Amino acid sequence: MNRQISALFLSFLLLNGFAFAGGPIRVTGPAALQPGQPFLWAAGLSIRYTVDSGPLSVSPSGQTVIGNAQGLTRVQSLLQNWQAVPTTAITYSYAGPITGVSGGDVKTIQDFNTVQGSCNSGAQNPIIFDANGSLLNALGLDPLVIGFSSLCKLDLQAGHIISALVLLNGEFQDGVTNPAANNFEIDADQFDEAITHEMGHFSGLDHSQINLDLFQSGAVGNCPADELAGLPLMFPVLFCQSRKSAGLPILSPDDSAWISKLYPASNYNSNYGTISGFVFFSDGITAVQGVNVIARRVDDPATTIDESKRIAVSVVSGFSFTGNPGQSITGTNTGGSQFGTRDPALIGYYEIPVPPGSYTIQTENIDSSFTGGSRVGPLSPPAVTYGAFEYWHHYESAFDDPTQRDPVSVAAGQKISNLNFILNQTPPRFDQFEDGQARLELPKSPFLMREPESPLLNGDAT
Repeated sequence: MNRQISALFLSFLLLNGFAFAGGPIRVTGPAALQPGQPFLWAAGLSIRYTVDSGPLSVSPSGQTVIGNAQGLTRVQSLLQNWQAVPTTAITYSYAGPITGVSGGDVKTIQDFNTVQGSCNSGAQNPIIFDANGSLLNALGLDPLVIGFSSLCKLDLQAGHIISALVLLNGEFQDGVTNPAANNFEIDADQFDEAITHEMGHFSGLDHSQINLDLFQSGAVGNCPADELAGLPLMFPVLFCQSRKSAGLPILSPDDSAWISKLYPASNYNSNYGTISGFVFFSDGITAVQGVNVIARRVDDPATTIDESKRIAVSVVSGFSFTGNPGQSITGTNTGGSQFGTRDPALIGYYEIPVPPGSYTIQTENIDSSFTGGSRVGPLSPPAVTYGAFEYWHHYESAFDDPTQRDPVSVAAGQKISNLNFILNQTPPRFDQFEDGQARLELPKSPFLMREPESPLLNGDAT
């Protein structure tokens, strides 16, 4: 099986239109009391969710493969992956069957629309079982979608998530592989990881990009343990074997760091420090939005594992700044997005929570295939910034050695700031009304796949 087919087959194909940065999935905009803050479930609130009362999976002949009791147990277990992180305060509680449809079983597209409407009104947070893929088919979605999530309602002023939903495609667990009928199978661990990923979005987490070389190398289903260990569960595409099959926890250090950063437990500061700074173009003045920044633990040569691959946390520069500030010149985009701060001081800002230790910090471009529902960061398509691949060191300049790196030691509770990057020899900053040299960038061939935007959300509207 070639790489393209394999990666597509194992793709999350996320349908959440809210992807904003490695870290929070959305940040507050001009309407908020505190613009630029992550949208979160209210502090101290246990997230109450309702669950479909029908089977999780049925065979093509209609026989139950995974019953409701087993499906409910599975949902509770997958949410527990996030709640069990010892440094997070996020909690979830079962609130009974889905309400608003007969018996709580979402069978038809009419049922789905009813339940989605109740989510949009903030009445419930439903977990829907699409037992045979018929709901996805009725929505006009790709049959290779394993599941999706959507933030249904947000409080734009307070910065709170009011409601959200998750859908699980049980056809991937019906025991049947029939490509002619668009019926594919993945193992239980891969399915659980895909749905746990969706529950990360449900909780307010965005995609993260770490160990990108593994993805770009064409590895499918047999990834080296060190790189798999550091590959975020919130990576936009599932292409490796399951983490469980490799003896790894379902969450990576990046996943655990960010769920803890967004929902810190009382012991958070005794287990994490912070690295922050800015990314600038070569002029050393103009901030760069949309560059991935990764803090990697310095490898310990006395161990048999590579800590630099296994222990890494990332964020995107300008993650709290809007991806669409709007403009009044054409009159068609005066308001821009209702999400993200307009504070220009945050355009190139990054902030990364890390466990105590010694780290190197690096920048890189977001992969060009991560667009739409697969986006990483506020920009879609992602910006391609020349000179973006470099490590931080003490004597940053536009003409330094991008491979030179200086380790940074971080203690628990310590905040290290102003670790600023000056990217190497980026093109001059100018617009069409200024003197300068224009450059045409030829389009690149399409790479792998693009995940669709959410059909449940109308652009930036909630």
